[in-house]
Amino acid sequence: MVNEQVIERLLQLDWFVKCETEHELALVLNACLDADVGWSNRVSAISLKCSIPVPKLIGRSSLRWSNGLWFSNALTDEDLKCHSDITDWFFEELRK
Repeated sequence: MVNEQVIERLLQLDWFVKCETEHELALVLNACLDADVGWSNRVSAISLKCSIPVPKLIGRSSLRWSNGLWFSNALTDEDLKCHSDITDWFFEELRK
């Protein structure tokens, strides 16, 4: 189980985490599961793990059609302006 600070941040919008390995991807998806954050179609975060190749960016956005999770290989410059890269913070919090 992840700590409350991680859960609180994952519940917010406009963030992304870069996952470079399957292990990192699993950590993000499991944390989203703990935070009850799912995909835009309301499916559980962990349910699509097998179909997501890495590296990927995973996040939540107020700009997309839903506030569920999304994944992508890259973000546009406009997306980068509107999203916080919480990658380093996220993995550091998990190490605590």
